[in-house]
Amino acid sequence: MDTPNFALQSHVDYLYTNKPRQLAFEARTPDEFTVWQTALRGEVVRLLGLTGRTPPANPAAELLQTIDRGKYNEEKHALDVGEGVRANMYVLVPKSKPPYKAIMVFHGHNPSVQPILGNFDSEEMAQERLAIDGNYAQALAEAGYLVCAVEQRGFGERVTDQLQSPGNQRSCRHLAYTYMLEGRTLLGERCWDGMCAISYVQNRPDVEAGTLGCTGNSGGGTTALWLSAIDERITVVVPSCYFCSFKASILGMEHCECNYVPGILELAEMGDLAALMAPRPMRFISGEQDPIFPIGAVREQYETVKKAYQILDAADRLSLTVHSGAHAYNHAFSHEWFGWWL
Repeated sequence: MDTPNFALQSHVDYLYTNKPRQLAFEARTPDEFTVWQTALRGEVVRLLGLTGRTPPANPAAELLQTIDRGKYNEEKHALDVGEGVRANMYVLVPKSKPPYKAIMVFHGHNPSVQPILGNFDSEEMAQERLAIDGNYAQALAEAGYLVCAVEQRGFGERVTDQLQSPGNQRSCRHLAYTYMLEGRTLLGERCWDGMCAISYVQNRPDVEAGTLGCTGNSGGGTTALWLSAIDERITVVVPSCYFCSFKASILGMEHCECNYVPGILELAEMGDLAALMAPRPMRFISGEQDPIFPIGAVREQYETVKKAYQILDAADRLSLTVHSGAHAYNHAFSHEWFGWWL
């Protein structure tokens, strides 16, 4: 008699393989694309827990401090995002003559927003982050863009009492579960904060109307991609070190709970999600050696997105750039794309 195998990997593999994605991208014409895009975008909004929520047209923001950073001023604001919640939001304002092209920038799964602003706790941190272009908000501000960076929920100053471990200034795990119990998701709440920040930025008199960039690395790439998929006010997006398949990345190894959106695989894989951006300009940045977002699955999902852009005669607005490193941003790839399209 064979010894029974009680392990569950074969079962989760079976579910992924045999349960069809209900809204997988299959459009063949622009009209079919529009119908598909409307349907999937509405479902993504629902899964994120954002149905019926409309960001305020002009949210209140209190200026708390301004610091001279050389080529730009760093403003810290308290942004009112509703329900008694305020987000610490940093606006990097160039000293050149306005109006400025604006970019929403999201930090990754780090202790806080500070490293992407170029504010480091130590020389060791500075060397570590600069080696992977981890100061990308600072670099974009120095390039002349107005940068808006909201500290993401669960990090830095935006934690709950349930920190994940002593001395670890993040609480995204418990926060993710809490929002799920309320019919929401942590990723949806992070997108909501981004939507409110967009409304604030678009009301600034020093911002050029009609264009808005968005970027982020790792967990920041996560927010950048999902937010851009549901908010058409973003006109150009550069997600870094996130785009892949859910199968090879989020399901393929242990990830933080803030990456999980219940029900998404009933509807779509990540390539389908990204195709919601079409025909707006989008460039993915990936690392050839990225251990948590494998490049083979990146290229596989990219084929789905390519089909959407080709149907809309917008193939020149889509790009996959791959650097030779691992889990890292790339200033050159990002600045080139924003320079072309923003």
